[in-house]
Amino acid sequence: MIITTDIYEQIGSCCTTALLSEVYTSPKPGLVDRINSGAHTDMNFFTFVESIAAISPYFRNFAEIGYSFDEINEKSLDKIRPLGIKCEKAMFNATKGINTHKGAIFSLGILAAAAGYCYKKGLGFSANTVCYVSAKIAKSAEKDFLLTNDTASMTNGLKLYAAHGIRGIRGEAASGFFSVRKYALPVMQKLVLSGEYSKNDIYLQALLHLMMHVVDTNVISRCGIEAIEYVKSSVRNVLSMGGALSLHGREELFRMDEDFTKHNISPGGCADLLSVAITLYLLENI
Repeated sequence: MIITTDIYEQIGSCCTTALLSEVYTSPKPGLVDRINSGAHTDMNFFTFVESIAAISPYFRNFAEIGYSFDEINEKSLDKIRPLGIKCEKAMFNATKGINTHKGAIFSLGILAAAAGYCYKKGLGFSANTVCYVSAKIAKSAEKDFLLTNDTASMTNGLKLYAAHGIRGIRGEAASGFFSVRKYALPVMQKLVLSGEYSKNDIYLQALLHLMMHVVDTNVISRCGIEAIEYVKSSVRNVLSMGGALSLHGREELFRMDEDFTKHNISPGGCADLLSVAITLYLLENI
């Protein structure tokens, strides 16, 4: 039982470390980091730190719930949701009503529960295995798309689905975080293995690859769907210079940060997926 208790803590620690690593990573174009608040006028670096401190104890509990599952089925997500609501309330209490981590709570809560289940079943913590279980848990979240006829109760994500068919974080989770496994994790694994780059630059490079390939609902909500191509064009440009791995690329990232801030662009969905990528990397290395 001591080993099991320790594993809950280790899974929770992976989630917390990932969230801290995400906000520490700088400069992230349009996003809150150590340097500035990007396109956000209602939050800053310390808002994020306070939020993480408030929600971090819950990830251990998500893992514990996952460990309690005998099987994963369409009811699994409903068993996690009440804890997710409590976690969100803790976030809003800490931030005085500012949404810093709602998407991350959804994603990492599912990941932590999936990891707890994987531990119970002796499946290990490979990214593919944890994401396979995560997809089975998150599958029932897609039923939320059936609510798109009820405009009064629709979240921003559901409104975007109704207007453009974009599935956002629900779709990412239900896919087993396909974008993370295809675009972010391979970059991180390769760069870590090389031993040539700092964690900051590795995480920035992974974020750029997510921004290049993910249709970020946060960008659309703030700036319209046409802003997606603007983001991708900007990322193509900085990656052509080497991205976070070169001096010219890093200089361009600072310029991108100023530009995105001016245009109110914040790829917050990709930032949440960066947290997912870091969590998966850490879980594989427990």
